[in-house]
Amino acid sequence: MGLNPRNEVVCDLSSSVPRFQRRFDVVVHAAGDARSQMADAVNYQGTINLCKGLDANPPQEMVFISSVQVYGKEEGVDYDESTTANPITEYGISKYKAEQFLHQWCEKHSVKLSIIRPPLIVGTRMKGMVRSMVNGIYRGYYYHIQGNDARRSVVHASDVSAVVRKIAPVGGTYNVCDGVSPTVHDLAEALAYRMGDKRIYTISAKRAKLLARIGDFLGEKSPLNTKKLEHLTQTLTFNSDAITSVIDWTPNSVTEYLRTHNYDENSL
Repeated sequence: MGLNPRNEVVCDLSSSVPRFQRRFDVVVHAAGDARSQMADAVNYQGTINLCKGLDANPPQEMVFISSVQVYGKEEGVDYDESTTANPITEYGISKYKAEQFLHQWCEKHSVKLSIIRPPLIVGTRMKGMVRSMVNGIYRGYYYHIQGNDARRSVVHASDVSAVVRKIAPVGGTYNVCDGVSPTVHDLAEALAYRMGDKRIYTISAKRAKLLARIGDFLGEKSPLNTKKLEHLTQTLTFNSDAITSVIDWTPNSVTEYLRTHNYDENSL
């Protein structure tokens, strides 16, 4: 919490309770770690430690940035908030445990709680599958797979920040997606465009499977393995109609944003 020494509060939430010198009207809890070995300590215990620091002076409103990984889905179309949470990854489990703790804490302290569940977030210092795509495109080892029409829900970081400001006084749990869920092909092409219109070559599905099997022997750091290939070729989309029904929020198409936004030093 507070990644810059100049921040008002600098604290490792995984192991420490922050000390606040004043009360806040709104707290946005965005601290998180997707690495399996750190997920529980940062996402769950870190949430507990944050709330311990707020116990004496609870805010009026809190927004928690969770994840669609709480649903535990690896494939499927248009999952909404009525989908039963059944996380299967360390990251998803820790985020869901944090959600449950916050419901109890906020009810006890009469704090309005809003939980947003984004899918893949595109923006500065993005992580996960999108970061792997960016690295692969930049270094020339990412390939389109012939016939791959898989779609993925994504959202741009700027739209997540816009949601946070608007949803805080409302409360509730919501998915936040760009509403387009582009194909993996279109997402990769838009990312390549941002990197000087890098060319991405296409390989057959058969060759992709062969490279993935080789990658299984090379280990997790291999550019492609069976698990990564599944992520690239399986459709996984979420529905975010619920949040657009309670606030005035129209997200940008991530692929259009990447292609048309006039970037400057303040852009995400």
